[in-house]
Amino acid sequence: LATTSRALVAPWGAPRREWKVLSSTAGDAVTGTKFEESDEAKNPEKRPGHQVRGLKDVDEATAAKQAAIRAHQEGCARLSWAEEIRTMVCAQREAFAVLSTVAQKDDIAGFPVGSVVGFAADDQGRPVFSFSGMSAHTKNLEKDARCSLTVTEASFAGAADARVVLTGTVDRLQGDDADAARAAYKASHPKAYWVDFGDFHVYRMSEILDVAFVGGFARAGSVTPAEYAAADVDPVAPFFKPVADHMNDDHEDALKTYVEVLVGTDEVSSAEMTRLDRYGIDVRVVDAASGSTGVLRVPFNDPVTDRAAVKTAIVALSKDAAARQAS
Repeated sequence: LATTSRALVAPWGAPRREWKVLSSTAGDAVTGTKFEESDEAKNPEKRPGHQVRGLKDVDEATAAKQAAIRAHQEGCARLSWAEEIRTMVCAQREAFAVLSTVAQKDDIAGFPVGSVVGFAADDQGRPVFSFSGMSAHTKNLEKDARCSLTVTEASFAGAADARVVLTGTVDRLQGDDADAARAAYKASHPKAYWVDFGDFHVYRMSEILDVAFVGGFARAGSVTPAEYAAADVDPVAPFFKPVADHMNDDHEDALKTYVEVLVGTDEVSSAEMTRLDRYGIDVRVVDAASGSTGVLRVPFNDPVTDRAAVKTAIVALSKDAAARQAS
């Protein structure tokens, strides 16, 4: 494990101490994912690496295995960032997110205030909401339309999972625009009977100014609002929940085999499908020996576009794993 020592001045006059700073060759214990991205194409803003403390040095064999896993993961086909973000925002059903508005109350005026709100998306990917006039975030938006919406993927559990922040302005809709947005919201939230209450109105983030994305370790950056608007929702996104529920409830052993045999990890004590798209699946694993967690990509042999093809692709993973075990 390559490290360098750097003397840092602690705050408030505390004694100086030596921190080990992981180089770009270092990564997390399961996946080998780099904490620092040296490829300028993936890190155009040249963000520095994390100052990581408390990780043990690893032996050459472990380092080689991590490097092999990292090479495998970097070679996996994935959605483009714009597609991944558009799918995250538009394909979730009964979804909630954190809306941050600008406070108007005298004692906290100007401060950001977070609210957990339901949302849906229109056919252009713009988030739509149904808000009561009594809510603090509604009152804030009526005075200052600036806000941000933090959306996580459906299986979000921690830093290795995807999230996006859309920043822009939210306004109240009228007429046909309101009717269309209300229909989109009710389709996504079929149990939201309160949408038709007299004190609830429909709002939309009509202007998206910034799209900031974190897809996990060493996957952070942004796409332009135009790239987001032009991206398509992944065609197999509607099948994620039933497929994932089936695999996680009935075929965890198969998921373990995929990561151990096809990806090349050591034994894992648990495996959970966290994402499905046309190129493959993501699996959250726990390393049996260390207890370390990570999210690994298991690619399909070919892209898929319908549910029948998803089943065929997953069966093919099982066959590939069995063939490798037998060889």
